[in-house]
Amino acid sequence: MFPRHLRFVFLASLGHLAIELCSQFLPVVYPILVDTLGLTYTQVGALALVGSLGTSVAQPVFGYLSDRWDRRRMAALSVAWIGLIMGLVGWTNSYVLLMLTIGLGALGSAAYHPPGATMASSHGGERRGASVSIFSVGGSVGSALSPLLITAAVTRFGTRGTVVLTPVALLLSLLLFWRLGRAAPATDAPQSETGAAATNGRFVLSLVLIVLCVMCLSWLQGSLRTYLPIWVQSQGQSLSVGSRMLTVYLAVMGVGSLIGGALSDRIGRWQLLGLCLGLLGPMVWLFVGATGWLQWVLIAVVGALLGATFPVSIVMAQETWPSGVGIASGLAMGLGWLPAGIGASFTGFVADRLSLAVGLRALVVPAVVGVGLVLAYAASRRRALDKSIEPVPV
Repeated sequence: MFPRHLRFVFLASLGHLAIELCSQFLPVVYPILVDTLGLTYTQVGALALVGSLGTSVAQPVFGYLSDRWDRRRMAALSVAWIGLIMGLVGWTNSYVLLMLTIGLGALGSAAYHPPGATMASSHGGERRGASVSIFSVGGSVGSALSPLLITAAVTRFGTRGTVVLTPVALLLSLLLFWRLGRAAPATDAPQSETGAAATNGRFVLSLVLIVLCVMCLSWLQGSLRTYLPIWVQSQGQSLSVGSRMLTVYLAVMGVGSLIGGALSDRIGRWQLLGLCLGLLGPMVWLFVGATGWLQWVLIAVVGALLGATFPVSIVMAQETWPSGVGIASGLAMGLGWLPAGIGASFTGFVADRLSLAVGLRALVVPAVVGVGLVLAYAASRRRALDKSIEPVPV
């Protein structure tokens, strides 16, 4: 039997798995839609943008609500919503209807992430990084299973096979509704920082820098997730190979998430974040020019580095604004992930005019910018803590 607080963390992780299972299959479906609906790279990027906007812009609002309402019920209902909507993606027969479906489904993801991350961290005690890592791993597992499940479904039933998501999500939603309702809530606010002082204006800049850093990460991750199967096909390989590479990439992100959060509890959060960003740029550049087994190794390294940054950035935001962890989570995972779709759209724009290789190599830029933002965060955080009443080490 798991300790009670860990059971709660694993339930939040299970909900995260369900959310990503219902949303991360789109890159596998895009190549089919390119043929059936005659979509361009730019239109594919626009679909990714709509999904990102639906998740990102609404997430701070849901974060605010999760600080005031029953976040356990919100989490369970959001799983049911995304399963019902995203199961209809394969039934759409026009670009506009497809865009509307993706946008509505994204609201389920927006509603789940702030309460889910808050529930995980609030039960983590002194190991918040490790607890949010478990939460992140659930999402990574769902992301890895999603393309496999939908590839099998559309191979057997055609594009309408996406409806398989609906019964799975409804069953998981019922499980969460039952089990989360029976679990005791924990104290929400992380207290390892400067307490109430962390909510004043001196820490606003630190929170802004975290969100900007997450924006750089989301630009990188969103573009790779969207165009990886298409890139593999453009190299003369099959959709099946592209699906498997996407699965490896997403699965290794889960491993990186598990290691990253726990490691940040030991060596420091901004230090780990800066190291990962510093390595991402060269690894992405090398991946685009690689072939054969080396390509698989490099995409795995990129996935691990990206995965390690997710729980770290969430906990950093929560610790910077402890009196409103839902809002802080919503800003980091919501506004922070806004450039995922914008970046994918820009990458598609570059690919249509130059080449997809050039578009992917340009992802080195947000990685380099991210390193600068992490260093600025460390300096800003140090100054803010030095001026606080009860300073503690960064």
